[in-house]
Amino acid sequence: MLAMSMARMVLRPMVPRLAISPTSLGISPASLAINPTLSTTPCCSLHTSEALERARQSTRIKKRKVNMANKKKKEERLRKNPPPIPKKVQLMLVAKGLGKEPRPWRRADTRPFPSDDVWAEQGAAGTPGHTHPRFPVGEAVAMLREHCHPTMLNLPDALVWAKLEFNLQASKKEKYVDGFSAMVPVTHPFERGVAVKSVLVFCLRPEGAQAAEAAGATRVGGLELVEDIVKGKVDVADIDHFLADEGLEKELKPLLGVLREKMPKKGAAGTVGTDLGTMVRTFMHGMEVAVLKPKQTLGYAEDPSYGYCELQVGRLGMEGEQIEGNLVSALEALRSKAPSRKTGGWVTRCQFYVEGPLKAKFDVCHPLVDDARYKAHAALLAKASA
Repeated sequence: MLAMSMARMVLRPMVPRLAISPTSLGISPASLAINPTLSTTPCCSLHTSEALERARQSTRIKKRKVNMANKKKKEERLRKNPPPIPKKVQLMLVAKGLGKEPRPWRRADTRPFPSDDVWAEQGAAGTPGHTHPRFPVGEAVAMLREHCHPTMLNLPDALVWAKLEFNLQASKKEKYVDGFSAMVPVTHPFERGVAVKSVLVFCLRPEGAQAAEAAGATRVGGLELVEDIVKGKVDVADIDHFLADEGLEKELKPLLGVLREKMPKKGAAGTVGTDLGTMVRTFMHGMEVAVLKPKQTLGYAEDPSYGYCELQVGRLGMEGEQIEGNLVSALEALRSKAPSRKTGGWVTRCQFYVEGPLKAKFDVCHPLVDDARYKAHAALLAKASA
């Protein structure tokens, strides 16, 4: 009986086979006379990989692109038609003082300008009040000095910060510029806790090499310097930035394996150009400024055209002209990233402030700040006084 049942266990030969000893199954040697060869196989194949079947690489790339496109379409659809806020979330926002309606990231500037020197942002009952005042750079710095005087907050040499707001609308409708970073030059260097960077310049033009050396470059050279670096004769481990004159991109290809991410590239990095003197000063004393887009936050309305950055422009102990010079150089560098459109402006607002107990921020008016309302108001005043 047992021998016949064991004989029925013989399955079709498949690979891999599992050899089972008769003694492990408790089979007597006498029963092996009926079926001397006993073998069993597993019911399913044994896989050592996680994916049983994998599509071609081109198919996977195509599917990934389709999924990313669908994700962007969904985000854009939700941005245009946001779902209603749940009732419990509305009650929580009201309890926190945020209100049922989401706040805008960009402060609305619709209130009128005053007709005299008296400003009242909070108007009386039934009156809207006045819009926020704008001051020249010198006046804004002077007011910060008054607040930070030793008899007040006792911060006479505090860092002056500038907050810039951007209109990230692209040249096409319903398209927006993503956040970006840019190296901003510091025309008048000041102490901000950052060491001076070392810069190496590749240049073949004698006038360009002289300008780079006069600006303070650590080393300037041509094709001979490229060969020395490739052969290992020159140590470049301590060099922070590498700059190159325009037209030397092909001659610098042997350095790609040595410099890696520090390789001079033409484009947004700004490490390839013709004005080597300005480039050296920018990368030696400059700072990298990041223009950010705020993430979707509860209680705030989503605005894909809003962006901002915060940067240091000097100290209160510096002259007002020096602080304004640093602000101008920063605005010029950031305006070079603006899209090609005629309306809307790029840098729409500029505010000065200092970190610490002082919470006030002073708006700055400047020709490089695209404040359309203030410029129209100033034109009317100039016309009236003429």
